[in-house]
Amino acid sequence: MIERLQRIATVLSPARSILAALAILSIAVVILSVIENPWLQSDQWLIPGVAAALWCLVLYSLSYLFLDIPPQPDSAMNWRRRLSVRLRRFGLWILGAVFIGLSFALLALTYQLLRVFFM
Repeated sequence: MIERLQRIATVLSPARSILAALAILSIAVVILSVIENPWLQSDQWLIPGVAAALWCLVLYSLSYLFLDIPPQPDSAMNWRRRLSVRLRRFGLWILGAVFIGLSFALLALTYQLLRVFFM
């Protein structure tokens, strides 16, 4: 599982600055929608701004967290090094499971937000 997340992170890593810029832009749209602003008279862009900001932040964190995953420990390593690699991989595995759960929750939230937006 974490190897697949690493492949996705490798693909997303060149676009990290674009994701950060889109997240900042989406947050700016949300803030401008909430406050009284002459550029955005209504709050029609609030829901897409929230969804876009959340997805950009999730993809940015994916590209940052899972880029460097230690390889499987081999028998040539001493026991401390093997234990260290196994503990790091276990922590990344738990983080990956939480991340996948967060992604599914964000997918459901995006569906509900877009349903409300298009009604």
